[in-house]
Amino acid sequence: MIEPIGNLRRTRHICVLLSLLATACTQWHPLPGANLGQVRSDELGHARVLLRDGTELDLHDAIVDRDSIIGFGGEARTRFAVARTEVTRVESRQANGPATFLVGGLTPLLALALLIGGLIAIYGLPYT
Repeated sequence: MIEPIGNLRRTRHICVLLSLLATACTQWHPLPGANLGQVRSDELGHARVLLRDGTELDLHDAIVDRDSIIGFGGEARTRFAVARTEVTRVESRQANGPATFLVGGLTPLLALALLIGGLIAIYGLPYT
């Protein structure tokens, strides 16, 4: 005999896991080269910066300023400021719309299917 509590607990854990996966639907998108030439400031949040010497910086709370790119990196969250003339590429983390839509739309349907399957396993099919 299958315990009802175990099935519902398992279903709840699967739903939580799928919800966490839905929030992780992001991709790295390179900023267009023209964007580095503009004077205005941009807040990027999480960014990867590739320098001319091949160094790759992973920055949090990154801001592209008039003459530099500023952010926090490393385990100690050290503040970095890099001159824009030393940067060859900047990538920012952005949401992947289609993947987020699919996971967000399929998660409730999968949860409903698991719930119905669990209830059928517990109580059996209704007799007509």
